[in-house]
Amino acid sequence: MLNRIIFFALFLANVGITAHAQKQQVYTGIIVDSATFSPLPFVTVRIKNSMRGTSTDVQGNFSISATERDTLVFSLVGYQAIEQPLWNYESSIIRMTEKGIMLESVTIESKAIGYEGMFDDENAKLARRKLPFYLSKSKKQKRKLTWLREDNIRAKTYVDVVINNPETKSGLMKKYSLTEDQYYKLLGDFNAQNYTIMYYLTAGELMTLINNFYEKNAGKK
Repeated sequence: MLNRIIFFALFLANVGITAHAQKQQVYTGIIVDSATFSPLPFVTVRIKNSMRGTSTDVQGNFSISATERDTLVFSLVGYQAIEQPLWNYESSIIRMTEKGIMLESVTIESKAIGYEGMFDDENAKLARRKLPFYLSKSKKQKRKLTWLREDNIRAKTYVDVVINNPETKSGLMKKYSLTEDQYYKLLGDFNAQNYTIMYYLTAGELMTLINNFYEKNAGKK
């Protein structure tokens, strides 16, 4: 009887571990060209040994449900396929390298998106933040902490893509032949020019905006 109980307990534990390992999660990222650092649209994102998949949008973003035990396969005509195991994956920028083959010349023109005025209401709300005089010291402190959390959430995409991702820095420096000082000087100019919009953009939109800015201004370094 005791052996049956032990076996049943071990069976339930094993089922629990297996179920946890196979739990579906949403994995996201942005795929860019390794040389130009431009977002790649229409990249096929497929779960290996499965028919399930998706593709990147025009800004290079993708989102797919999978488990830690799965492997994602990224493929696009003219580029080397990439396999990415998910057991230790974190949302990031994935760089795809072109294959050394000759294809017919294709010109893709991208129009700059005008964000001016798009987030005026949100910025106006931030400007109206004030602490009522009648609040107690503890309530004022609590409200300040709430605002700080909101600011951190709003800036998370920018921090993840620009500050905490070394590939952004190395990619832009290589593409435009910049020194580290030149890179940071241009980044400071970018921040000053776009501070009212850059915290509201998706990763793909942000990479497009910053890439266009460096392309336009790197020659003036």
